[in-house]
Amino acid sequence: MPCLSDRGEDVKTVIEVLAATPAKIRREVAAMSAREIRKRPAPGKWSVQEILAHLEDIERPGFRARIEAILSQKHSLLRSFDQEARAVEKRYDRTDPKRTLESWTRQRRVNLKWLKTLRPAQLKRRGTHDQIGEMTAEQFVCEWAFHDLGHLKQILEVKRYALYPHIGNMRSYYELS
Repeated sequence: MPCLSDRGEDVKTVIEVLAATPAKIRREVAAMSAREIRKRPAPGKWSVQEILAHLEDIERPGFRARIEAILSQKHSLLRSFDQEARAVEKRYDRTDPKRTLESWTRQRRVNLKWLKTLRPAQLKRRGTHDQIGEMTAEQFVCEWAFHDLGHLKQILEVKRYALYPHIGNMRSYYELS
C-alpha cells in the first residue's frame, strides 16, 4: 500500500502521525528530571535533550525545505548532511529542552497547515537526493512521519536504559540495543 493515495485517506493518517508526535514526546519528557533529559544512555547514543534539538533543527531543512525544492524546481538536487557533525556544530547538548520542544511544536503546526494544502499531483513530483537517488515528495512526507516515530522510540529507549540497572536478575531476559 502506498504511503499516500489519491483518495486522501493515507494522507490523513500520515498527517495524524505528524500532528500527534509533539504531544506524545511532551508526555514522555514531562515525567523526566533535567538530569535524565541531559544524560546520554550509552556512548554514541543521544540524550533526550539532543533528540529534541535534532527534531527542532531538522524540521525545516530536512523535511519542508526538501519537499519545497521538489515542488518548485524542475530538477531539484537535495543535499545530504552529516547529522552527527550537525549535532556538534549546532551544540544540541547545550540547548534548552523546554524551549526546543516549544519551538519544534510551533514549527510543526505551521508545517501541518502547509502539508494539508498539497495536492496528489504535487506529491508525485520527484527530486534527487545526492546519496540515495530519486525520491518523490510523497516519499519525503512519509519519511517525515517515519522519522518522528523513530525518535519517539529512541526517547522511550532512553527511558528503558534508565530503568535497566534497577530490574535486578530480570536483566537476563532483556538486551539493550
